[in-house]
Amino acid sequence: MRKFCFTVIAFGIATLLAVPCANACSRIFWNDNGVAMVTARTLDWAHSFEDYLMVIPRGQEMNGGFEDSPKWTSKYGSLVCTIGPYIHDHYGFDYVDDGAVEGINEKGLAIHGLYMGDTVYPTDESSDLPPVSYMRLGRYFLDNCANVQEAVDAMKKVRVKPVKLGDKELGAHFAVEDPTGDSAIFEFVDGELVIHHGKQYTVMTNEPAYHVHIENLKEYKDFGGTQEMLPGTTDSPDRFIRAATFLSRMKKPASADDATAKVLGIARTIQVPFDADEYGPTWYTSVTDLTNKVFYFDWTQNPNIVWVKLENLDFSEGQPVKQIDPRNPNLVGEVSQAFEPVK
Repeated sequence: MRKFCFTVIAFGIATLLAVPCANACSRIFWNDNGVAMVTARTLDWAHSFEDYLMVIPRGQEMNGGFEDSPKWTSKYGSLVCTIGPYIHDHYGFDYVDDGAVEGINEKGLAIHGLYMGDTVYPTDESSDLPPVSYMRLGRYFLDNCANVQEAVDAMKKVRVKPVKLGDKELGAHFAVEDPTGDSAIFEFVDGELVIHHGKQYTVMTNEPAYHVHIENLKEYKDFGGTQEMLPGTTDSPDRFIRAATFLSRMKKPASADDATAKVLGIARTIQVPFDADEYGPTWYTSVTDLTNKVFYFDWTQNPNIVWVKLENLDFSEGQPVKQIDPRNPNLVGEVSQAFEPVK
């Protein structure tokens, strides 16, 4: 039988939020269509994080967030979706450096950070690897790595260390993918890093641990089981099964735009409508075309979608960090010219 999980976290100043498996995102990577490598991601939570898009140029000095963390200079420029402004205003984190929840760099490597309530991070006592905050791990990959294999190698050189938001630490797991179709998922189970690396790892939701989702999937007809009716709740195991099933049924797209539309369609089948779930709706859905390096952002409360073509961004060393608010209802279409330097 499918396994369900519920957890409670504090995420807000003196505010307790009950967060079940339904709350905190999905990721879908279509990497076998022969036209374009495309990923969709939803952000589900009890409140908005007021996400911004930021352009990070080459040559930015960066570190993992702790005194004994590694330091680096960004080798590759990137476009990131960040909650940095929100956590700066509420918790005092760095406005630019912290909170990259997803993004794509100029080599086409993409990253996504999702909530996972079952996470148990390695401790200072259990590992002597230098720490990187989960708020900066996305930047660690995007700044330094050109592809998934490099990200896997880089992950083995550090350990992810949590930081507190308010008085609680959040569990998280991370996905990376690249234009070759390669994929990896990083989880922290019982204090140990677990890496699922390979083109077969295309769908990701939240807890339980990834291997449990794979076992659940085997119950369904499309994956060798007997169950024909797909589960319909917003819980993480149900979203995983629906996303994997629909993805397995996709026919070859006619173009990259068609691939983008089809993956976005799958993501919309596992979104959480406003007021339909007490634990929070889907605030945005993004689609990343790794082949053509285009990032789409669909803010649920807007009637329009915005996108950014990386070829229109200047990642040159010496350029300022720039940002836009993609939730602005006056923005529509390709918005690379709307970025302004962070003040």
